[in-house]
Amino acid sequence: MRKNSWIVWLLLLAGAFVVVELHPQVVPQVESQVKATNDKVQPYLYLIKTNIESKLNGTTKTTTEKQVGKVSTPIEEPLKNMITAKTYYYHFDNNVPENVQQVFQNAVDTYNNTGIVRLIPQKSEPNQNNITFFIYHKKINNIASSTVELGNGGPSALQLNNYAINSGRAGLNMTYPNMSVKNSVAMHELGHALGLAHSSYTNSVMYPVDQGVTKLSEADLNGLRKIYNQSTTTD
Repeated sequence: MRKNSWIVWLLLLAGAFVVVELHPQVVPQVESQVKATNDKVQPYLYLIKTNIESKLNGTTKTTTEKQVGKVSTPIEEPLKNMITAKTYYYHFDNNVPENVQQVFQNAVDTYNNTGIVRLIPQKSEPNQNNITFFIYHKKINNIASSTVELGNGGPSALQLNNYAINSGRAGLNMTYPNMSVKNSVAMHELGHALGLAHSSYTNSVMYPVDQGVTKLSEADLNGLRKIYNQSTTTD
């Protein structure tokens, strides 16, 4: 069988040339299908790669005293040492699908339940804190990359002396909806919009790699208190 295998390959190669010669339109169609398949498979290959590397090096991420944010989650620069209102008015961009709205609404409910901030579903006035929820598309350009961007968020503060009016944004990357449309990702991006920065504390929703955490840690709550307990107004 091994001796004659080259004959089979020769016949298959000849057949491929005949197909291309008779149906040249097949080539771009195949290229398009391969590209579409690659785009769908890419994030899952990344996850497999990450899991394999984790098992090979035999290490597990754990919380240590040296981790930044163990006591209090860091604050985004635009809201550091600023006074701002705890009340926000939020809305969804017109193209945000229902499932994305739902995970963001779950995140809103969780933050509202803290009593530290108050998020209200309506458009804001120019002098009021506000949050816009949105979607976007961003593809992994390199399969060897160690990160997949699932979402994007952050504050944008108009600073007047020591008072800030925050126009926050929180969005999910819909190129990979099976990975990004999750309560944990929505919690993380909304945290950024409210002024929480990344933390190396692994129990924090603000840990930069999604671990499925949906419960605000005491450090996260302390970070929010630092931002909003300075406020002298609720509007």
